[in-house]
Amino acid sequence: MKTIDIPIPPEAKGLIFDLDGTILDSMPLHHDGYNHALAPHGIEYPKEIFESRGGIPTKDTMRLIEADYQIKNFDINRALEMKRIFVESNLDKIQLINPVFEIIKNYQKRLPMAVGTGSNRKVVNELFDRFKLSKYITHVVTATEVSYYKPHPETFLKCAELMGIEPEDCVVFEDGKPGMQAAETAGMKVVDVTKYL
Repeated sequence: MKTIDIPIPPEAKGLIFDLDGTILDSMPLHHDGYNHALAPHGIEYPKEIFESRGGIPTKDTMRLIEADYQIKNFDINRALEMKRIFVESNLDKIQLINPVFEIIKNYQKRLPMAVGTGSNRKVVNELFDRFKLSKYITHVVTATEVSYYKPHPETFLKCAELMGIEPEDCVVFEDGKPGMQAAETAGMKVVDVTKYL
């Protein structure tokens, strides 16, 4: 059996995982998707800014980009559609992040688990089907089901509620700063997976 290199606090009663950049190595594809959608405006979206906004839904990120670059007559819906089509056409480029997936497999029958993500339900369903994640994780909260997005704690609090676990007994695995902030605000323990990958 493979060694699990990412530590899990022993007092954990429920595990919550971000999806993009935590379970799935999908962030490079999403970054390429933004650049594809922004190319007509002559914009190349800096990787460090993109990474700093991990976990924020695409529509909100596009609004931030519109303000950052003061884009005139920016058709956000068209940009969103361009990014969505690009990402959905290249899902075969996404791979599992094995050290995190090993945790999921190892804890499948030991602790309740949930995914809390800033992606929309349609894309999440496609990724769950592609990687057979429903076999391991029952509870999923997407951007479609919340009113407030990361760094607001609503996503993770809903995960805890679905699992029937108190927030302080949950451990969140995250790669993005907004998600880590959301978990801390919810009173949960946080594991920054980027330290181990």
